[in-house]
Amino acid sequence: VFHALEQSLQKMSGEDRYCCLMFDEMSIRENLHFNQKFDCIEGFEDCGSQGRTCSIANHALLFMIRGLRRKWKQPVAYYFTRGSTKAEMVVQYLKEVLDACQNAGLKVVATVCDMGANNVKALKLLGASKRKPFFRFHNQETATVYDPPHLLKCTRNLFLKHDVQLKSEHVGTQLPVIAKWDHILKLYEIDKTRPFRLLYRLTDTHLNPTAQSSMNVRLAAQVMSHTVAASLNALVATGEHYMFLL
Repeated sequence: VFHALEQSLQKMSGEDRYCCLMFDEMSIRENLHFNQKFDCIEGFEDCGSQGRTCSIANHALLFMIRGLRRKWKQPVAYYFTRGSTKAEMVVQYLKEVLDACQNAGLKVVATVCDMGANNVKALKLLGASKRKPFFRFHNQETATVYDPPHLLKCTRNLFLKHDVQLKSEHVGTQLPVIAKWDHILKLYEIDKTRPFRLLYRLTDTHLNPTAQSSMNVRLAAQVMSHTVAASLNALVATGEHYMFLL
């Protein structure tokens, strides 16, 4: 793959070589398959430079690069693991892939991943922090970016459990202002009584997500949307906000 990339990069300008490195892990079905071409059995845990084990893999960690200035993308590496990849191994895999990318002539300026506990720990081990969301590799700074769809889901999930206290000066009042998930629930109930619904996309699944539906980005985006915010504002503007106090 990297040999083919080197050939393609010869036709690219320097600006087109800027890219981000994305990585994500997924569960896979346990399965063994004999590869006739390489005369080996695939499906066991494969840790790249660390070799293989006798454990049957049930997770796959994939790395893919994507151009920033020009539209192109290419999967470049994958690892089979038994169980979720530990943070220390994620760090090692990241360094291996980054090293191969730089040797091929790519300019990786950012990494993108979800907020899995192992990913968060791995980026901390590399030296990234809230104050300095980047790490150095071969004297080059690489920004660390969390996948925006997962950030949106995390915001929704936290809002389900915790109220949010807003600064009074931001909303033009001296009284304490607290945003609650219950406000959206009551808005939804009011909207369902109307002949022409404003929140016609919302369903009970949006407001009471199950373990499976809580992973759906679309549901989180539709709840934490401009439409819902505008509907809340319309209730306040028309004096119907007293319903929230009942």
